[in-house]
Amino acid sequence: METKEILYFDEPGPANTDRLLELAKRRIEASGIQKVVIASQAGVTVKRFLEIAKDVKVDIVAVTNPKGGKLNITVMYDKYKESKRIKEEYERKGISHFQCSISDEDCAAFERAGIKVAFIRDYLNIGDPRGMHDETKLSASDLEWKAVRAKLRPFISADLRPLDIDAGADLSLLNIISMGFRVLVGVTVVAVNKGFVSEGETVLAIAGTGFAGGGADTAAVLRAGSRARGCLVREILAFPKQK
Repeated sequence: METKEILYFDEPGPANTDRLLELAKRRIEASGIQKVVIASQAGVTVKRFLEIAKDVKVDIVAVTNPKGGKLNITVMYDKYKESKRIKEEYERKGISHFQCSISDEDCAAFERAGIKVAFIRDYLNIGDPRGMHDETKLSASDLEWKAVRAKLRPFISADLRPLDIDAGADLSLLNIISMGFRVLVGVTVVAVNKGFVSEGETVLAIAGTGFAGGGADTAAVLRAGSRARGCLVREILAFPKQK
């Protein structure tokens, strides 16, 4: 039997990133885990992990959204203190969209550093359904997406995301733990199916809550699988209490 530390954050968001990554570093050093899978919207969490865990030798796989991805700030949560502050800061600066995919420049830099980068496929060239109710704030591409989604709604679950399609399963039930938990399972499946992680390999997976401003707030040690049901949880390191 073992007793290990788990972090329970008050709410999701990027303010949790450093504490989570410091715990991840300690767990890697104690367990000898050799592979880390990081879900990253714009590469920020990957860069921070490299800074915090610079003395740790691990193979890193970064999984990100389709190339060039951006989301309207209307999708950001208002129910959390930090995400509301970030959203209001964007609005104050006149920023309507935020980056949600690793840039070509950062991708090249990561690959030079030995990091494998996997992009989720761009299914139907559409974005996320959240925040599409106020058409006065939508771009032409957002409006086009809304029209496409309306046609597909009878056939596709409203909860289904491109990550679910890549993972081959509706992962929405995992939101009962946290949105980040849903994501870290999904990106682990993607990493296996891309050939960056071996089936059955033990990995430490890290993710966050993109609609709460990104960063990292959830982490777990998994036995990696090519299907969601094959990703068995070995340990949970952290997740936010608020949903």
